[in-house]
Amino acid sequence: MALLRLVFAVLLVALGSGLALATTWDEPWHREVVTKATSFGLYEVVKSSPGALTLRRIKHIAGEETGATLEVNAFYALRLTSRSADHGPEFSLPVGTRAYFHLQRSGGAWAMATPSAGYAPLRRDGKVAGTYRFSAHQALVDPALYEDTQRCIFMVLHGRTGCEASLAAFIGTELAKPAEGLGEDSTPAGREEFFRQHVALETAALVQVPIPDATLERFLAKADTHVQLSAVRALAGSRRSDRAERLMRFVEDEQARLPARMLAALLLQETGAHEMKQRLQDYAARASQEEAGLGMEIMDPRIGTRFPDNLREAVRLAAAQL
Repeated sequence: MALLRLVFAVLLVALGSGLALATTWDEPWHREVVTKATSFGLYEVVKSSPGALTLRRIKHIAGEETGATLEVNAFYALRLTSRSADHGPEFSLPVGTRAYFHLQRSGGAWAMATPSAGYAPLRRDGKVAGTYRFSAHQALVDPALYEDTQRCIFMVLHGRTGCEASLAAFIGTELAKPAEGLGEDSTPAGREEFFRQHVALETAALVQVPIPDATLERFLAKADTHVQLSAVRALAGSRRSDRAERLMRFVEDEQARLPARMLAALLLQETGAHEMKQRLQDYAARASQEEAGLGMEIMDPRIGTRFPDNLREAVRLAAAQL
């Protein structure tokens, strides 16, 4: 059940004497998907072709009303990194699919983020395969929890407040439990709790619900890449006075997972931690050059997503942009 995957490099496939490019793109992270969307709701696909989807509205949740039936024929956050001569970016959801969509008005029709971002399908088991970090990092959650958290994320990222308090109890309850990872030895109950904690940490990061320092430290210390990724994002989204120092110490922590350390370096730059510029520059010379990723599959079209190849590259990139 490895539902958490990401892609990093550009896929080039040599065919004969020529060079054929697959269609690939730089996938947006969830913050961008939601921020650029103007509407969010539950829909059913009633007509599907490579060039467009026709959706029937089941439930409007947030933002602009779309109407009972609408056409989606464009992408609002698609940045191509290569393009196949035979197949460009296409819609691929079959008729009958029920999914939550983040949508943006596009002329007389609508757009979704990319062919792989901006929708969360309802599965046959009743769970939602929902995104809180990146479309290849999905959590299986109950529809009610998905709707409540995503509604609040949409509201906050569009400048409204007041919903955070309703989520604080959920976040506090889930993060008071022992940190769960997602390994081969995980039990069904453990996997379910892992996903709920993933939702709690990622939602806290996006809507800035405070997490006690001691609680966050337990998740930063959990020996699981995806737990540490979420914990680092929650730390970066916090208002802690020592946020930059703690992120930098995580970058330098050789016991922590490399992908999470790389993300921590990038988040220092993203949060404007200028006081760490010199420390990052000094650390770069001894930072690991071991190739690290976030569990990608090379044939995934999201292979164009920008992310450093190793910790040294991440540290140098962050320092250069501070």
